Amino acid sequence: MDLNHLKTRITKGLVLKNPGKGTSEITDISDEGISYKRGEFKIFFSCQDFFDALSHFNWGKVTSTDLRSYNPSVFNSKAGGHSCNCTFFFMILYYLGLSSEIRGGGVKGNPFFVNISLKE
Repeated sequence: MDLNHLKTRITKGLVLKNPGKGTSEITDISDEGISYKRGEFKIFFSCQDFFDALSHFNWGKVTSTDLRSYNPSVFNSKAGGHSCNCTFFFMILYYLGLSSEIRGGGVKGNPFFVNISLKE
């Protein structure tokens, strides 16, 4: 998985179904990152942060709680990041065929999670 592959598969206008409710629509993708709209929010998720998290959690189960602890400035709204980036990361992985379907309830004690199967 590299930036060119990501940019080929994740394109402007792509709409992904959020776990729970609603959608996330890709509004732009560049070498720097992916901009997406979730409800009324416009959010930016850097490609570097995507690949760093993918490298860190490249196998097995990862929860939204794990992501918020790993890099709060990206994945935690209470620490300068955006909690929506957790499920967005999961949705991208699932869309690319790199993870299981998103599971969990998205609440304390039952966070969203995926099982990543990155074969490189």
